[in-house]
Amino acid sequence: MASPEDIAKLRLLIGEPDDSNGWTDEKLADIIDASSSLNDAASKVWVSKAGTYSSLVDVSESGSSRKLSDMHRNALTMAEYFKDAEEASVPAPTSYPVIQRIRRGFS
Repeated sequence: MASPEDIAKLRLLIGEPDDSNGWTDEKLADIIDASSSLNDAASKVWVSKAGTYSSLVDVSESGSSRKLSDMHRNALTMAEYFKDAEEASVPAPTSYPVIQRIRRGFS
């Protein structure tokens, strides 16, 4: 049974802070329960996202362009990253670095 903490960690790994894109807590809990680890669950979600993005095409019009096919490629890259992490038994990250401005005091 997936805990709320596991669901929150998975949300960080898949870049889905809420369920506005259809990734409900229930759906994520089912994926976690069917997976061997959070890395495995994240890989499964990224593969699913890649399937969603597979129909997107690059668009060029009116002097601008959007390379929407990059979304599919990047989702597959993330799926492979988490699959490799699972195979290497690397624990899923629990936090991400925070960048702040340097503040210097002048006399």
